Amino acid sequence: MNRRRLIAWIATAASSMMLVIGLQFLNLSPASSVTTLNVYAAVSLTNALNAIKTQYQNANPGVNVVYTFGASGTLLSQIQAGAPADIFISAATSQIDVLQNSTPSKLVAASRKNVVKNRLVLIAPTTPPVSAGSATLTSFNGLTNANITGIAIGDYTGTPPVVPAGNYAKQVLTSRGIFTTLSSKLYRASNVRNVLTAVENKTLLVGGVNKTINAGVVYKTDAAISNKVRVVQTALTTESDSIVYPLGILTRTKVLTTAQSFSNYLSGSTAQNIFKNTYGFILP
Repeated sequence: MNRRRLIAWIATAASSMMLVIGLQFLNLSPASSVTTLNVYAAVSLTNALNAIKTQYQNANPGVNVVYTFGASGTLLSQIQAGAPADIFISAATSQIDVLQNSTPSKLVAASRKNVVKNRLVLIAPTTPPVSAGSATLTSFNGLTNANITGIAIGDYTGTPPVVPAGNYAKQVLTSRGIFTTLSSKLYRASNVRNVLTAVENKTLLVGGVNKTINAGVVYKTDAAISNKVRVVQTALTTESDSIVYPLGILTRTKVLTTAQSFSNYLSGSTAQNIFKNTYGFILP
């Protein structure tokens, strides 16, 4: 009798152990099914894309969207160096062109499209103390005044340019015939959000030296997220190349179906409403 009880106890214990082990595997299975999507995107899209990520992941719980934000030229260099990007969204066409025109092309065929558009604006700080030059500034042409000593602008150097916003700004100033005149006042920042911060703080660290900043040039959507700056003037669309955000899926992706799903989502009504109505982007 005791032997039968012992055998029954052993059988019960073994069954319980197998059940525990089975449950552990069941608990691990959801994590193993999560797909990570790496999206490299222009830093000016940060707020909008983070809001869209929340909506997308709620609708697609099996996907984890991981963003890398930065200047489009910097992101391009990282991708060319082998960064694990599945999707690249630039703030200008030239960076995407480099990938598309490579031999062989580094973009999935027919995956390229424009997600949104933007406008370029001149901004000045509003938090005290505000310099006389900043307070009285009313236009791009006013940047030539002697009381404007420092202008923050995205780094427009490089081929293609490091910071598209800086290149657009250079085009605007050139079209107005004042770029050369202003060259000694222009201080280059590593991305457009750093330009915004420089104007907010009225200073930019350049070569280890803090430079006084009276104004800067950013996208309209960047200015809209700050209560520390005012829009002085919006550049005309004819004064620069069209400001578009092209998207491309990288041929190196191992999650093509997920990349296509996210790309389609960005063009859908939910994402486009967030871009336009919440953050002020222009629909393509």
